[in-house]
Amino acid sequence: MDLFTDITPGTTLLTPNRRLAASFLKKHHQYQIKQGKSCWPSLDILPFSSWQQRLWHQLAIQTIDALPTLLIPQHEQLIWEDILQHSPQNEFLLQINLTAELAKSAWGILKQWCVQINAPALVTTEDGYIFQQWATQFQLRCDTHHWIDSYSLADYLGQAIETLTIIPPKKLLLIGFTEISPQSQQLFDRCKKMGTEISEYQPEKIKNSAYRISLEDEETEIVSMARWAKAIHEEYPSSTIACVIPNLEILRDRVLQIFSNVFLNDVTESNSATALPFNISAGKSLAHYPIIHTALELLRLANDSISLSSLSHILRSPFVGEAESEMVARAEFENQLHQANKTTLSLNDILMAGSLNKNTHNVSLSSNCPLLAKRLKHFIENLNAKKKTATISEWVTFFMEQLSVLGWPGERSISSHEYQVVQCWLDILKEFATAEAILKPLSYHQALSHLTRIVTKTIFQPQSPETTIQVLGILEAAQLPFDYLWVMGLDDTVWPPTPKPNPFIPQHLQKKMQMPHATAERELLYCKQLTQQLQQSANEIIFSHAKQNKDTELRTSPILQELPETHISALPQSEFTPLTTHIHQSQSLEMIYDEIGPPILDTQSIRGGVKIFELQAACPFKAFAELRLHAHKINSPMLGLRPQDRGILVHKTLEIIWQILKDQTTLLNHDELSLLNIVRNSVEKAILITADASMRNTRYLTLEAQRLEKITMEWLELEKQRSYFKVHAQEEERTMTIGNIPIRLRIDRIDETDDGKKLIIDYKTGKNNALKAWFGDRPDEPQLPIYCISDPENIVGILFGQINIEKIELKGISQLPNHLSSIKNLSDITYTQADNWMEQIDIWQSTLEKLGTEFCNGYAQVDPKDPVETCAYCGLQSLCRINDSCSSH
Repeated sequence: MDLFTDITPGTTLLTPNRRLAASFLKKHHQYQIKQGKSCWPSLDILPFSSWQQRLWHQLAIQTIDALPTLLIPQHEQLIWEDILQHSPQNEFLLQINLTAELAKSAWGILKQWCVQINAPALVTTEDGYIFQQWATQFQLRCDTHHWIDSYSLADYLGQAIETLTIIPPKKLLLIGFTEISPQSQQLFDRCKKMGTEISEYQPEKIKNSAYRISLEDEETEIVSMARWAKAIHEEYPSSTIACVIPNLEILRDRVLQIFSNVFLNDVTESNSATALPFNISAGKSLAHYPIIHTALELLRLANDSISLSSLSHILRSPFVGEAESEMVARAEFENQLHQANKTTLSLNDILMAGSLNKNTHNVSLSSNCPLLAKRLKHFIENLNAKKKTATISEWVTFFMEQLSVLGWPGERSISSHEYQVVQCWLDILKEFATAEAILKPLSYHQALSHLTRIVTKTIFQPQSPETTIQVLGILEAAQLPFDYLWVMGLDDTVWPPTPKPNPFIPQHLQKKMQMPHATAERELLYCKQLTQQLQQSANEIIFSHAKQNKDTELRTSPILQELPETHISALPQSEFTPLTTHIHQSQSLEMIYDEIGPPILDTQSIRGGVKIFELQAACPFKAFAELRLHAHKINSPMLGLRPQDRGILVHKTLEIIWQILKDQTTLLNHDELSLLNIVRNSVEKAILITADASMRNTRYLTLEAQRLEKITMEWLELEKQRSYFKVHAQEEERTMTIGNIPIRLRIDRIDETDDGKKLIIDYKTGKNNALKAWFGDRPDEPQLPIYCISDPENIVGILFGQINIEKIELKGISQLPNHLSSIKNLSDITYTQADNWMEQIDIWQSTLEKLGTEFCNGYAQVDPKDPVETCAYCGLQSLCRINDSCSSH
């Protein structure tokens, strides 16, 4: 290679990035080996930024005077955030950290394009004027504290070179630079002035074949690219292949999934990372790695409010102390939290028994997961003992102590990749600790907020073995030599991209100076240069784009229009079956009909009560799974009151009201105003008794109280229209046995008529409360029929009290005449063959005994009464496999 033959001692090679430097260093080693050498002088090649750092270290060694402190990028970001935080514009800024990033970027652009911060052009816009004030403060802080930022480093080094404080290399060879900023050019000019010979490497133009291709969508592009790379790799294993994706950082996870599926399409292949012949260059945010995400979530436990999603992550994470030994207990505790409908909690809520929900017993971490509870108590003790403000280095030490208290990173050995991730985390903490020279003492939450943003912005990728297939971003691929190259995603909306000028630099100045991303013309020119570089990077090149993105039609980039078009059928494509299809085709189902579980022995305790009959009627398997296997769907918590919570509130309100009124006569004697006062007071008491403490005195519950007052008044108006009654009992419990099943009943309300007979009322706040739910071989609502069986002589009717915002109605069946058309006589019901009340009770007795006997005998057939309605909210389909059963017939 001519490049290496022309290199003389004292030559330094500069590249725009590390990947290109590493590539040329590798090729230099290969070149020397081909020359028959066993040892040779190391090639002095490094990225431009690393070269500046080397000059800085040389300056530090050679100068007598104390150099300014060179700020690292995260320190610069903290300074900008602090300036904005204390600026007059702070109250108008929605996101300080994002605005600080834009300001820092504007400062860097101005430095690189050699525009002075006091330039009159900056104040021609309001945003430019404000930025100039911030930038002046930034420069003042740097001067006051003897700091220098990374964007000013080139200017400082240039001055040192001019004064001969440092000696530049004899020769500089620039490789792969698409463009050079005016500031960098000035530095090179100063080196040249001091005698440095500077030249640019121009690779020989190669004869290659380049084509463009259009595919259906982005997914098809990625799949086709992966199949193409695999086909070439299988035929030419030693060939270097590049798969270039412009927005790789966004598509990384999907690309990894598709490439893995394509290259592991044979299920007999190993699924380990070492078996994959490709490497994806784009890393991901350090905060997205599970072990670091857990660390941040653990530190956030100090917040006053903890989201259930965060707590769920901690309970499931293997990176917490005793995670494996308490795995089942923590899963059960999480399930209890979901049942308690808590969307946010505090550590005290978590640790205190019974504090989560009045309707949920024993929901506490101390009783469920004592080992984790012990760690959390230690965590709280340390937090309470710590002073409110401290330096950054003190907080870093404290953070690590608190993580250790919580057992992070867990009891199992971490993998090689996790080890690398943890080392990156420790390096960040080490750098973050040095920020105490920049930031004043701050609180725990302020320090954690800064650390979280830094970790989130840090892109990290664990080291992986060298491979022949590289999946790269488009800037990384420029000037890298390959045998085969595919660049995807180059449609007319992406290549060239839409201009994104910096909002803090006046647009006319950006246009005049041709600053990055300033205008469409500049983006077009830059993309043309980059495309030309890519076209000289391989022998065979494919440029592709999607024909559409959802409903948007896409076209070929204008930059690629002159290239000949080809079709996917003309390209090598490996055999590929989508993973889902592969699994489906390879399935071998063995149907085993096992509909009878173990019978319940007499010595066993039967629990479930009325629920047994309700579930057995709905689906025998559901009854077996929920009541004997204790399998339940985990419900997601919701903000506010759940439907069942509203039902409890209605029940409690009416219970309090009838404790006061007692009978219909008293109800009729009250005028509307006095009755409204009773209702309002009853609603307040019901909320105090049933509602969660965190919701009290909220606007939400105020609105809920108003809604409840309205429907309760409407309900009482309906009660006035009935025949005389008095409330005999509320929430009465009664025990009995049906089909060997012990039952404990709790009835919402029992009314007594003027002749001493009883009417049973069941309040319903839902909408679908049909009378047919009491009848048939599989009744949906067996509770009231069961109660009738318990006292057939005195009970003369059963009623649904439907109470919701859409409809207020009292409906049911009764032996007695009444004033409401919604209360029917048994003879009016078409759902039963019974001619009289006692015959209907006998039917209910027989039906319920049959259901109870089935349950006790272990009958558990997957047999939903109504496959649509019964299965809609079941949540056990993955256990009963009803869908597999249906598809097999």
